Amino acid sequence: MKDFVCDDDYKPIIPDGKYEVQCVGYDIKFCFGQTRKTFLKFEILTEGEHKGKKLFMAFNMPYNSRIKTGSKYYKTWCSVNGWQRPSRNTKMSPRLFKNKVYTVKTRTVKPEHNGEPMPEQFRYSIIDKILKVNAG
Repeated sequence: MKDFVCDDDYKPIIPDGKYEVQCVGYDIKFCFGQTRKTFLKFEILTEGEHKGKKLFMAFNMPYNSRIKTGSKYYKTWCSVNGWQRPSRNTKMSPRLFKNKVYTVKTRTVKPEHNGEPMPEQFRYSIIDKILKVNAG
């Protein structure tokens, strides 16, 4: 019988707050074999002990690739695009986010298991909102 190996990088935890970050990439994946998600990857630029740490921002994505105007992805994409609404059938690629510098708000994710909170060592930080495009 073959042994299993943990293949997950630990996600960093930082104090909730505002940070300057740069989008360094993105992934489009299926999570738990069901949900299609886009993950934007960011690196913290703010000077201090958290500089260089990598966080992500996740978006639920439709299977038919038709982004709804009320979705978090649509609103975030439009805000980064200077509040320009896309015309019909515009490809709303996550490439728009890449290499730009942002001011963001972070929050701590507190996972649960069977309806009970998990211990603190399982908590991690994510990008909650893009507040402002600084450069790019």
